[in-house]
Amino acid sequence: MDPFQFGGFTLARRDDTPSAGHRILCVDDDLVCLQLRQTLLESKGYAMIISDRPFEALKQDFDAVDLAFVDYDMPEMNGRELLLRMRASNATFPIVLLSGQAYTLPVEVRVLFSACIDKGSPVREMLDIIERFRTQGDVEDRA
Repeated sequence: MDPFQFGGFTLARRDDTPSAGHRILCVDDDLVCLQLRQTLLESKGYAMIISDRPFEALKQDFDAVDLAFVDYDMPEMNGRELLLRMRASNATFPIVLLSGQAYTLPVEVRVLFSACIDKGSPVREMLDIIERFRTQGDVEDRA
């Protein structure tokens, strides 16, 4: 895939793989982890939109997004606040919490997300979540 820059986002061109056309938004203030995740998912054929700034991510056209991964602990706003703002902006796709502290957060925070995954989890777990949502369509948050 041939990534290109647009505003504060890095977009990848779509191709003809089975996952092509499935666009994933990743928001994480850890730029190294964000870029690694982008490289991994693009290698699997997913079109990626990445942002290391939550406020910039809110400017994204949510109609062009099929799934989002958001970090919880970010300086501008936390993942819960980002999820609530995305939903207020009519984001209807699954939003997955991807955080180093996913399972230590209170249940009342975790249930807001479509799924939760710890950053230390095997890559296969993230890929399985993407595939489940891709094949089952939009799955509402559990709240």
